[in-house]
Amino acid sequence: MPPMKELDHIIVVLENPQSGKNVGSVCRAMKNMGLSRLAIAGHTEVDREAAAVTAIHAVDILENARVVGSVEEAVKGTVFSAGLSRRRGKKRKYFSLFPEELARRVLEIKEGDVALVFGNEVSGLSEEDMDHCNVAVKIPTSDEFPSLNLSHAVQITAYEIYKLLTLNKGGLHPRGYRPIDREELEDLAESITGDLKELGFFKQVGPEEMGGFFRDVFSRASLSRGEADRMARIFTKIRGLSKKTRD
Repeated sequence: MPPMKELDHIIVVLENPQSGKNVGSVCRAMKNMGLSRLAIAGHTEVDREAAAVTAIHAVDILENARVVGSVEEAVKGTVFSAGLSRRRGKKRKYFSLFPEELARRVLEIKEGDVALVFGNEVSGLSEEDMDHCNVAVKIPTSDEFPSLNLSHAVQITAYEIYKLLTLNKGGLHPRGYRPIDREELEDLAESITGDLKELGFFKQVGPEEMGGFFRDVFSRASLSRGEADRMARIFTKIRGLSKKTRD
């Protein structure tokens, strides 16, 4: 069994969970798969007594859970965050990963925290909450009954990560690789859209939509700090060359 420390950078975030029993079942699912860090986001009060009943031997995860006001606060400072949602749409994400693809991405990351964000049982994640996540993840289900129980969604996602870890303990990137965090990603997207604006690029597509596109693409690429800096310099140089040509 892999030691717990190998998965200590993963945080399971529950957005306004409605059922204490579901929260307890999530704790149990997490412990089955070697995860220990839980964050509960929002202002819904969790029935801790009911949660403890289903958590059984994973009550320690429940007791140590961090409570924050929002998904935005829960993912702040993470280097990668994934929102679990079966819904798609232009304002949500340009693409979705499957759980096994997410697992490969998560295990590439050797430094920095990773957040797995799950919406509540009734309405799932809102567009605003999804916007705070780097990528969307979709668990394939039958069209006849597509909705998964919260703890089942956590179990499936955590299982894919745990399974890949046991098959590939060496990881997919050399130790020391660290993708840029959410704030650095925002800075990069703003820098590039600013350069494109100076070039007169935005005639039909606005900078906001293009900024969202770049954030999604760069999140998928999981850029390191050096790669992000180089990408920003490329667009800055293009802007400079364009200005020199016009002059």
